Amino acid sequence: MKKAPTLLLSMMLSGCTVFPVPEPPRFMELMPASQHLTFDRTLPVSLRVDTPMASDPLDSARILIKPSAYEYQAMAGARWREIIPVVVRDHLIDTLRASGGFANVMTDTSPATADLTLVSEINRFQAQKTQDGAEVTIAFHLELMENRSRQSLCVQDYQQQVPASGTELEPLMEAFSKAANTASSAITSWAHQCMQSQPGLQD
Repeated sequence: MKKAPTLLLSMMLSGCTVFPVPEPPRFMELMPASQHLTFDRTLPVSLRVDTPMASDPLDSARILIKPSAYEYQAMAGARWREIIPVVVRDHLIDTLRASGGFANVMTDTSPATADLTLVSEINRFQAQKTQDGAEVTIAFHLELMENRSRQSLCVQDYQQQVPASGTELEPLMEAFSKAANTASSAITSWAHQCMQSQPGLQD
């Protein structure tokens, strides 16, 4: 009769448990583009990329799915490696730097001064269920600001949709990456064209 209490005490002392241990979440990242947009001309300006603004649940590390127009759901068992605004910022910085279009591109954590700041808001960064499966939608409001005068040089709203080949994690990550790569290239081109149109920087 004493064997059961003795066994339970032994399990407690050894750190064992009869309850299942949940699997740790998978930490996901956007896949970099295989080819980057590049410019022949490097503009003599430094660009700071602010971490985009976003409201909950976009200001989180959850991989978001919208089964309807009224509801957000988080994918179980996986999350972004960081909150969505940081993932987007880092991905955009990589594209801006690889383009060679600006003399320097820095993050908002840098103590250095910059000529320009790219300010943005994330309005959508989610997968949505469709009749054919799913598609990824990302949308931004963008503003390029001259730091000394605090003047807005260019403003743009941007949206990108990419169909996913399935509703599982891997095809959704592929669609998120394609959408982010297309968006980053378009934003980089927009910012470069905006600066080329400014007096004093024209050829």
